[in-house]
Amino acid sequence: SLWYQSSQDQGETWSEAVNTTAGLDIQAKFHRGNDARLAVQGNNIVAVWMSKKEGAPHNAGPMMSVRSSDGGQHWQLATMPADWQGPHGFFAMDGNEEQISLVWLDSREQVAKGSQGLRYSYTLDGGVTWSVDKTLDQQTCACCWNTARFDNQGQLYVLYRDKKPSDMALGKVNQQQQWQRLNTVGEFNWDFEGCPHIGGGLAIENKKSHIHATVSTGHEQHQGVYYLNSVDQGQTWSAPSQLGDSSAVHSDVAVGTEGNIVAVWDMLTDDGFKVVFSKSNDQGVNWSDRQLLSMNDKGGSHPRVIAMQNHFLVLWTEKDVEGVHNLAMTTMVLQ
Repeated sequence: SLWYQSSQDQGETWSEAVNTTAGLDIQAKFHRGNDARLAVQGNNIVAVWMSKKEGAPHNAGPMMSVRSSDGGQHWQLATMPADWQGPHGFFAMDGNEEQISLVWLDSREQVAKGSQGLRYSYTLDGGVTWSVDKTLDQQTCACCWNTARFDNQGQLYVLYRDKKPSDMALGKVNQQQQWQRLNTVGEFNWDFEGCPHIGGGLAIENKKSHIHATVSTGHEQHQGVYYLNSVDQGQTWSAPSQLGDSSAVHSDVAVGTEGNIVAVWDMLTDDGFKVVFSKSNDQGVNWSDRQLLSMNDKGGSHPRVIAMQNHFLVLWTEKDVEGVHNLAMTTMVLQ
C-alpha cells in the first residue's frame, strides 16, 4: 500500500495518513533510490510507483498511478502516463499551476547494454489524461534516480546520470515542451560499465536564476559527493566543491529564500553510516563543518532536504541496530 500525508505548518505536524491504494490490488516494488513520487497542481495530486512483475528481469513491472482531485482526501486509480507497457522506474515529478510533469527510465529502445532511455510526459488535468511520451535522452544510466524541478518560468529542469561517461547531466523542457540537454554537471569523466544506483540533488534559486546541484561520482581520483552551481540557467557550472569523502553516496540540496544553501548526504562516520549536513551563506563558496543528523544508535541514508519559509526540513531513512530494514522517516528542522 501507498499512504499520503501532508503538512500545513512547514513540517511541524502532519495530517492523518490516507491509504491512496485502498481497494486496489497492487503489486508494488518499493525501495529507496527507486521511490514512489508525487506532484501537486492546485488541488490535484498524482503519485506513481513501479509495479512488481514476478519472473520479469529484476521483477520490475510497468508503473502504476493514483490521483486525487481534492487535495489528498480521496484517491482513485489514474491513467498510466507511459504509452509503452514494459517496466518503468526511477521517477521524478514536479507540478505548477499549469501542469504536472513526469520523467522516468525505460528500455523500449535499448541503445546499449546497461542503459535505458529518459522518457517524459505531462498532464494538464491532474492525471486524467497524459501527453504522448517523449524521449529526452535515448541512452542514460540504467538505474540511477532522476530529479526534476520547475522554475518560475514554467521550465522543467531534469538532473540525470548520463552514459559514457557516467557523469550527471542537466537538461530542460521549455514551455513549448521542447527538450534541450544543457551540460554535464561535474565533468569527472567517470566511465562505469555498471550502475551505481546514485542520483543527485537539484535546487533552483528563482530570484537570481541560479541553479544548485549535488552529485556523486565513483571516479577513483574524485570519489565522493560534490556541490556545483550555475549562474546562467545550467549552461555552465562552477568547479566542483567536495562535501563528502569517498564514503559519501546519496545527497540532496535546497536553497532558502535568502539564498542560504543546505546540503545533506550520507557517509561513513565513526558511528557508522549516517546522515550529515553542511550550510553555506555565500552561494557555495564556503561551507560549514558537517554536522551529524541521524541518531547515534541508528544508521541513516537517502536524505532529502526541503526549503521552507524560514527553515529547512530534512527527511531520511533509518535502520535499527539489529539491521532491520524499516523505511521510517525522521524529520529535523534546521534553523
